[in-house]
Amino acid sequence: MNRLHSLLAYRPGVVLWLAVSALLVTSCLVDTDHRCGTHQVQQGDLCACESGFGLVGNQCVACAEHEVGTLTGCECAAGFGRADSSSPCAPTAALGQPCASDADCSDVTFQYCRLEGDSGYCTHTDCESSADCVNDYSCNAAADRSFCERPPTGFGQACATSADCANFEASYCESLSSKVCLKAACKADPSSCPGDWACCDIALLGNSLCLPQSELEAGACPAGGHLIPRSQ
Repeated sequence: MNRLHSLLAYRPGVVLWLAVSALLVTSCLVDTDHRCGTHQVQQGDLCACESGFGLVGNQCVACAEHEVGTLTGCECAAGFGRADSSSPCAPTAALGQPCASDADCSDVTFQYCRLEGDSGYCTHTDCESSADCVNDYSCNAAADRSFCERPPTGFGQACATSADCANFEASYCESLSSKVCLKAACKADPSSCPGDWACCDIALLGNSLCLPQSELEAGACPAGGHLIPRSQ
């Protein structure tokens, strides 16, 4: 039940926010008779990295432009993302912009127009996993050329009933605890879940949900849910 509550309370961007906040409280207690290390500041009985530095091991390292420090190094600031793990942080405003062809996607990072019917959106190609994607986009490796696929519209929006989600692809309101819009009813067609998201049939909810891989536990669905394979 606790794991299910954690799952249903998922919000895009929460992990990044927690990491940035946690930077201010490192776990290393210090002797008040000794100063903190290089690029560290003392806050009460704790040492924390200075602004603009991230914690790597027990050292504070400088973050690059458009990065913020966390307890696991440096990450892209809000509104920025990487095309891959070796690329610098770039603005993500162009990600998801409407397009009709690649010519409409002028941003060097998100220059691929993914067409879906009569409309499309700007994203980038050649991802190896969802770690190469940002803003809850996930890697679709089943296409002829892998690309970062957008999440369902409305995903994570606050709701009271499913009527609040009716205009979104994520048209199901999980009203048990988290009260957010999710994409549901994927059991009949697991491939309707974007990218590498999983389709989990959760008996407690009486519904099947499209869930990001980050919400699975060793590849298994949370709350005793049953994983519906895409090959079905």
